[in-house]
Amino acid sequence: MELASAIEPVALVVDDHDAVRRALCDCISASLDQVRTREASNAEDALRIVDKEWVDLVVIDIRLPGMNGIECTRAIRRLSPMTRVVVVSKYDDAPHRNAATDAGASAYVCKREVSRDLIPALERILRRRGGAKVAAA
Repeated sequence: MELASAIEPVALVVDDHDAVRRALCDCISASLDQVRTREASNAEDALRIVDKEWVDLVVIDIRLPGMNGIECTRAIRRLSPMTRVVVVSKYDDAPHRNAATDAGASAYVCKREVSRDLIPALERILRRRGGAKVAAA
């Protein structure tokens, strides 16, 4: 696994829908200075990336083909305990939130509120780790 870069944190976006994945990457890149984004369309590819490279953050959809986002969160946390995970989901209820938290997610963002809640959640995580600054609007 490559060593972490204090200058350029890495965020891995995992979603099986290309347009959603690209939009999340664009949002992160536009809002957070110096955050490099990577992409994966499924949990298995995400785990391969986390195993080979340093990843500071994973933004993962809860519903994925094959291994779901909760199972993948658990696997990421075992594989790379320093990597933080933000679960993104259309479900806005306690059972899904609790499952994400129990799996080791640092945050849970409802897709309806992603434009409002995702960047602040990522900022909090990066701030605790000494990461990126918010881009000027």
